[in-house]
Amino acid sequence: MNKRLYYLIIASLLIIIFFLIKMLLQYSFFNTIKIAVINIFLPFLISFIIVYIFHPLLYWIEKNFSIKTWVTTLFLMFVNTVGIILLIEFILPIFAKQLANILLELPKYSEEFKTIIAHLQVRFNLNGDIINTLNDYINKISLSIGKSLVKFTTSTGIYIFKTFWIFIMIPLIIFVLMKDYGLIYNKLQNFLIRHQRSEWIHLLKKIDVKLGAYIRGQFIIMGYMFLGSFIPLMILGMPNAFIFSIIIALTNIIPYLGPYLGGIPLCIYAYFQSPYLLIASFLIILFMQQFDGNLGQPLVYGAQLKIHPLIVIIVMLIGSAIGGVIGLVVSVPIYIIFKETYTFFKPNIKNLKTVEKNL
Repeated sequence: MNKRLYYLIIASLLIIIFFLIKMLLQYSFFNTIKIAVINIFLPFLISFIIVYIFHPLLYWIEKNFSIKTWVTTLFLMFVNTVGIILLIEFILPIFAKQLANILLELPKYSEEFKTIIAHLQVRFNLNGDIINTLNDYINKISLSIGKSLVKFTTSTGIYIFKTFWIFIMIPLIIFVLMKDYGLIYNKLQNFLIRHQRSEWIHLLKKIDVKLGAYIRGQFIIMGYMFLGSFIPLMILGMPNAFIFSIIIALTNIIPYLGPYLGGIPLCIYAYFQSPYLLIASFLIILFMQQFDGNLGQPLVYGAQLKIHPLIVIIVMLIGSAIGGVIGLVVSVPIYIIFKETYTFFKPNIKNLKTVEKNL
């Protein structure tokens, strides 16, 4: 069979399987199982990501300063505790306040949109039906945005309240994982050697390098994208700059288009503030996108992560279509794991095909 056709069939079958799983999850029984699995799996996932991000730094401190593992583990626990306190005391109240401000301002901006459309009707003598249709769309969009924001805030609050035990378990899981990280790694290594799979250690190290570079790099990039947009917006006096900076930082996970997609709400909001803020916001977004593409990502990733941005976008689209927001977030790490695994076993597959031909 043609090799490309073979890969196409495999990819198609995987997409069909994921699509069927997604259809099954629409039934209440399977959806209940999904929620239970997520609630059990989520604290371990969050804890693992935190440990995975900080472990190389803490291991370096242990090695160079002869500090015991339990000391660096307690230090990590202290940093996470301070982070949670700052989140509850400062960040969440600011986020809630600015979100409430935007919700209160939505009706005013809806009316301003209608005024602009009425002005365009007089100036260009537009058909009245077109104007009525546009006004209806504006009303629907404003109502939809308001409902979405309220639903997101309410559902998030309810979810945090219902799954508060998760946030209690996370520090405990972090402590155990961090303390026994080296022990777990050595046990896995000895297991592979015992079962004559020592070459898999090389595969795990390659996945660790690429996956670690991507995850840590994304957090670094989101950090400087947030600060690089929030600080100048604050200096310029942009209202509710915190929320728009978070949006820009989060959407930057999408290559090239991310900052622009995240900047659209900012530019629309800035338009109703003043022309000066609109121009300044656009220049900030343009500068941050250029900085990220030409300097930030090459410095953060270096030569470790060679994935074409178009592939990243395609993988994210497939992930979001299958698993929504969660699928969008985990799609690239899953792709990295599959890619490195395939690259590792590719020579063995070729050798097997050669042997079969000779037979």
